Amino acid sequence: MARVLIAWELGEAFGHLARCLRLAEGLRERGHMVTLVLKDVCLPGGTVPGLTVLAAPQTAPRPAQRSVARMEPVNYADVLLHAGFADVQAVAARLHAWRSIFSLVCPDVLVGDHAPTALLAARGGGVPHIAVGTGFAVPPPVSPWPSIRPWDVVTEEMTRNAEVRLDRVTEAAQHLVGVKRAARMRELFGSQDVLSTFAELDHCGVRPDGRYLGPIVTLPECARVGWQGKDCPRVLLYLRPDVPGFSAIVRALARLDAEVLCVTPGWSVVAARHYATRRLRIALTPLALPPLLQRADIAVSYGSSGFSTQALLAGVPLLMRPRYVEQALLAHRVEALGAGRLLAGQLDVEGVAAAARRLLEASSERQAARSFALRYRDFEPQMAVDLTVAAIEQCALVAPERGVSPAG
Repeated sequence: MARVLIAWELGEAFGHLARCLRLAEGLRERGHMVTLVLKDVCLPGGTVPGLTVLAAPQTAPRPAQRSVARMEPVNYADVLLHAGFADVQAVAARLHAWRSIFSLVCPDVLVGDHAPTALLAARGGGVPHIAVGTGFAVPPPVSPWPSIRPWDVVTEEMTRNAEVRLDRVTEAAQHLVGVKRAARMRELFGSQDVLSTFAELDHCGVRPDGRYLGPIVTLPECARVGWQGKDCPRVLLYLRPDVPGFSAIVRALARLDAEVLCVTPGWSVVAARHYATRRLRIALTPLALPPLLQRADIAVSYGSSGFSTQALLAGVPLLMRPRYVEQALLAHRVEALGAGRLLAGQLDVEGVAAAARRLLEASSERQAARSFALRYRDFEPQMAVDLTVAAIEQCALVAPERGVSPAG
């Protein structure tokens, strides 16, 4: 039996929390003791009996961090600089807090789901660690880390400079908390890490030696609705109202000769009533998506890894309007597969409606999506959980006999 600490520190999507909870469940079924340290401690359905949940250490943005954030990040190092790694004192404070948590929990292994400070603290404290996540949060083993803006001009000098700036901050922060041999951030990731995705959907491109174990998806209990018609195309939209061009997309879909079902968490009731029609239904709370995807002709989303993967596994092509760079990278991977199209630039109703009609009529995107589904027809989400749990157990085998050392 091992003591496992699962940490989630950065990112806002439900996918991080879902992955942490599924892994915690799988590890506990194997007899391990699990502690969750999470960015968001609001769990679906409330508390989980017998599971220890703590809040992940956070620090408020400081002026140095705001100055870095004026430009778009160019690679993963730059992402971290934007996310609280530009200030030595702030990083040191989080490192100290994580090391205090390790001293209380005495983990045999740390599982980091987009938890870079926790991984850095584990390295300095002698705690075996393994990173789990999508290709965006688990950077590839190349130097410097590659551009995350392939649609822009990003030079190697720009990516290397970002990594140098990050190393300077983290080295100084580690020295402040008593780590004698400071680690670089790139040293925290390696072949032991788990990529919770398929190779074709790796945000950073296919890695020849990548440990792709498939996505870990939690499907919460949601309301179930069905499609109404049988003789017209069916369009499933999963989009948040803060996505740029959201209203244009909804109005465009209303013009289609199709049945449209919009899942729009966070949209106001007043606005939804204004747009809803007999053929365009709107749900303001989550719905059970897999049954809807099984009969959908196209899906419209913002390029989230979870929804996009579910759509492709159902053989459904995607029309994508990403908001953040992580989503844009995923959307470009789907386009590269030939299984979807990107809605880019300033949107207008006529342009979106035309793009949706083209995708409904296209056979190549539909065939590419179906080929993807056929390729992974034997995949089950529980397989990814079981394989990842086994990888965590293997990592725990090298755990020291005692807990965290006082200094690295």
